[in-house]
Parts: sequence; structure tokens; C-alpha cells
Amino acid sequence: MDKTFISFLIISIALGVLGDSSYYSSFYGLVLNSTQVAEYTANSTLANCTILVEACNSTEGRRIDGTCNNLNHPSYGGTRTPYYRILSASYYKPSKSEFEPRHAVGGGKLSVSRKVRTTIYSEGRVDDENLSSIINHLAVFFATDITNTRDTTNYVTWRPYCCKEAGKTDYACTPNKVPADDYVHRFSGIHCLNMTRPLTFQTSGCLANTTTPLRIVDATPILDLSPIYGNTVEPARRTNSSGQLVTVTANNRTFPDTSTLKLLLGINFVGIILFWNNHNFIASELATVNPCWTDDQLFETAREINIAYGTQMFYYELMATLMGKDNLINDGIILNGTGFRDVYNSSVLPQIALEYPVVLRWMHSLQDGELRMYYTNGTYKSTFPIVDLTSNTDFLKENSTMDYVTQGFIRQPTGNSKDYIADPDIVQRGLGGLQKSNDIMTNDLAKNRYFGFQGYISYRNYCFGDNITSFDNLTDIIDEERITQLKSLYANVADVDLLAGIWVERKKADSYVPPTFYCIVAEQLKRSLVSDRHWYERSTRPNAFTAAQLAEIRKATAARMLCDIGAGITEVQPRAFELPGSDNVIVSCDEIPALNYTMWQDSTCT
Repeated sequence: MDKTFISFLIISIALGVLGDSSYYSSFYGLVLNSTQVAEYTANSTLANCTILVEACNSTEGRRIDGTCNNLNHPSYGGTRTPYYRILSASYYKPSKSEFEPRHAVGGGKLSVSRKVRTTIYSEGRVDDENLSSIINHLAVFFATDITNTRDTTNYVTWRPYCCKEAGKTDYACTPNKVPADDYVHRFSGIHCLNMTRPLTFQTSGCLANTTTPLRIVDATPILDLSPIYGNTVEPARRTNSSGQLVTVTANNRTFPDTSTLKLLLGINFVGIILFWNNHNFIASELATVNPCWTDDQLFETAREINIAYGTQMFYYELMATLMGKDNLINDGIILNGTGFRDVYNSSVLPQIALEYPVVLRWMHSLQDGELRMYYTNGTYKSTFPIVDLTSNTDFLKENSTMDYVTQGFIRQPTGNSKDYIADPDIVQRGLGGLQKSNDIMTNDLAKNRYFGFQGYISYRNYCFGDNITSFDNLTDIIDEERITQLKSLYANVADVDLLAGIWVERKKADSYVPPTFYCIVAEQLKRSLVSDRHWYERSTRPNAFTAAQLAEIRKATAARMLCDIGAGITEVQPRAFELPGSDNVIVSCDEIPALNYTMWQDSTCT
């Protein structure tokens, strides 16, 4: 056992939790004494390496900062707490303090990430026949609820020079090489794509450089709409009146006021707009039925409903659409029916698997680089490069743009992953004007390696018990032409990267996703509901919904949210994550079930 951990454990047992708040080690989750806090302060690592936790109250609701979710381990659920690994790390180690991407079984480096991506995925635009583009916008939003983009900020803002001479001596720089025969860049003169190593507990000064790297993020590892509410108390987000969040109005449409906040914008701004405005809509409905409620009562109740609304939508609609509703029911991830369920287990810590956010990046294969806009009658209007939202979210505030974009949510298809074609903007202009060229999917694969994941076949063994020893063993799960591609890229089947293997798998039955994607994502979905003391379906949690209130939450859908707060939306197809069709006809919003907020009416107000 790690000697540092033993030391922290002894101190924690001796001290317990003293006073109104205590500092905890962000990595170990144990109480720190005053000497240790002073040491962190002296070397300027207090912010990254510790968490200040106010004393827990078992009857209080969900905290903004995520702490006290687990009463036995109060810091877990907060920001900067560690991921866990499904499988142990696999690195090539030139020295005790160097952790480089694993080498091939036969020795030497693996094929460069850009070569793997361009071999597996061609470039072009092919529309999916079934899925609508709002699935991409909200998938990005829910991903940023439990992770963030500091790694991207590192190479865009802090280290934009990794492909230049200065990058050669900066250990943090890990640019992706572009092969001389690259299909696109052999003519462009670009031979390098900027990227940096993941920001870890080690790079943040929390753990020794000789310990296995583990990513550090500034997000709560639980589904709590932290892109909307933050993960610390930020008064600037609230109007302090009627439970509302601060907004600005442009061309008669309402947007979050991001001028004083550090929000994850870009493509994610669309999801932020929707759930920000949904909070204010809910607060307004509550104020109507409870005119005597204070600002705090309205805000906290609206927040609780909004989080439940989003979680219901994410599990029962978005992921059910992608992964198959019956599959999720059979695996105990969603309920087949109504009413409460309580599977909370305090021995399971609220954490995210390190593999989860990387595996989610498979969804970049569904991403269309165009933001297509439509008039309210369904007529196509124009397009805007979605990657340019990264540096120009104000575009959405111009004229009636948000109305046209919102119509696009329900009418524009996603990309079609079945054809192994990646959108050119996603793999050439991934960050818009912030980088000369950026291949998001190449970066995804490279990060797979720098996170130290074992090979694809190890995860097949973990998920399905497969004993894969040769490429011939892949014929039941991967098409022959894709196996041929893998053979051209990897000398041994054990060399195949986790993400590369997921890229080429045949889809799981009754779903749109590859089986290994399903396995890892399903495990995380189950862990999230089992480890969250404030899970909205529990009848015994603090501030639990009544049976009638939970029945209203069950009505939460993307279609209903668009009807309530979508710019210019008066009609929509009931299954908004799927394109309109003969069994999913666009109807008036009056036909989409609405939540009845009188179920939250306080009898003392009447």
C-alpha cells in the first residue's frame, strides 16, 4: 500500500472532522491536518490538491460543489476527485518518472494516430437516416457535466507552440505527427497537429511524477448540470430574484449571460442555452403556483427539478435511443415502468471511469460539421460551420439565428457512422479559427494512448470474456475489410487501441452503438445511479419528490423542453432525438405531454 496513503489514513482517523469545515486530499479523499494544509499552501497547490468540505448534514439537499454526496467519504462527488480505471494502466516507461504511450507487443511505437484515423475513416458528409442533430448537441452537454476541456485549453491557450521549436523541449507537448503521404496535408504543408499531455494529479503537483498518471478535471463526477449551476457557489449566476439565473436578451431571444462566468462554450453553448432557459422556465412556473416562496426556495426547487429533468432525458431518452431502450431495461439501467426505485449503495463512490469520456468520443463519428438552419415551415435556409461556434457563440444572437438553429435540432440528421466517413470540418478544422488545423478524432485516439489504456482485446475480455489471440478471432465482431485495415496498422492484434477497435466494431443489436462502447458506457451509467445519494428516483433521499412529482418528471423529454423554451418552436416530433417520419410525425406542442407544476404547489401559499 502507498506509504503516503497510510500516513493520510492514520492522520484522518486521529483527527476526524473538526469544526465547520475540513480540508481533504483531493486524490485520497482523507482529512488533512494543519501542517499538511500549510505545505500545500506554501507550494501553491492548495487549490488543485485539496477540497474544502463544510461539515455534512445528512438531511440537506444536493450541494453545488458536489461534496457530502457520500456521507462516509465527504469529498467524493466534488471537483478534482480522481477517476477510477476499469483496467490497470499500460505505459512504456523509459524511466521511473516517464509515462509514454505503450509500445507494440513486438517492440517500437504504434502507428501514428493520424495514420490510424485516416485509414479507418475517410472524409465526407453522409447523413444518418434516423437520428436528429439535437442528439449531438445534448450528448456534448451531458459529457461536459462530468468532465471539462482544460486539456484543450492547454494546447490552444497555454501551449500553442507545441508544433514549433519551443515545443521540442516542453515535456507537456505531445503533438500529432502528420505522415508525409497524408491524404490532405501532403499538399498543405502541415506536418504537425498541436496537442498536449493530459493535465493530471502529477502535473498539478499533487502526486509524485513517479506515480501512474491520472487525469485531473474541474468538474463534479455526478450528473448535476454543473455547466449550468457551476461547481462552486457563484453569485454572478443568479439574479437573486424569483429564483432566476442571469440572462441577456438579444433580438427578443433569451441567452445565458456568460460575460462574467467561466463557462464551457463552443458547441456546448447550445446545451447551456437550453438548460439555462429551462431552469428559468421552471422557476417561473413554480412562482406562479407558489407566490409566497422566496428566491432561494424557487431557485433550489427549480434546480432540483431541472437536474431530474435532464437526468430523465439523458437516461430514458437520449441513451435509450442510442443504446436501445430494451437493452438498458434488461441491464437494469432504466426502469421498465413508473414509480420510485432505490439502488443506492454507499460503498460505491461517485466516480467516473477514465475510459468513459474517451469512449464517448466515438460519437464524434456522428458529428456533422454543418449547423443547418431551417425556417419554421421546415424549409432549408442556410448553414454555418459548427466548429466556428468555438470562437463565435455570439453568432447565435444575431437576428433570428437561434430560431433557425432550433428548427435544425429536429430536422437536421446526424452524421452516419455506419459508412466510416468523418466530417471534414471535424477532422480538419476541429477548433475553427483557434488552430490552423485540428483533427478531433486523431486527438481522441492519441489521448486514448496518453491515458495509458490497455489494448482493445483486453477490454473485449473484460466486457465479454473474449480470448482474442489473432486477427482471425475478430471475424464475428468486425467486418473483414476493417480487419484488413487493422492488419495494415497494427502488427499484432494485441496492439489495437481501445478506441480504434470500437471505431470498427459492428453495432450492438437493437442499438446504434458498438458493443464495447455499450459495455463501458453502460457500466458508468449504472455506477452513476448506484453511487448518487441524491438520485432523483429515490424516495428516501433528502428533499425527495412525491410519487406525483416523480410522475411529472417522467414526462420530461427533449420535445417538451423545446416546446417550453425552444426559440420559435410551436411544433415538434414527439421523439425529438429521431428525425420526423411516418411514425414520428411533427405535431403541435399542445400534443406533447407537459409537466404539471401544480404538483409542487405549497399549501401554505394559498
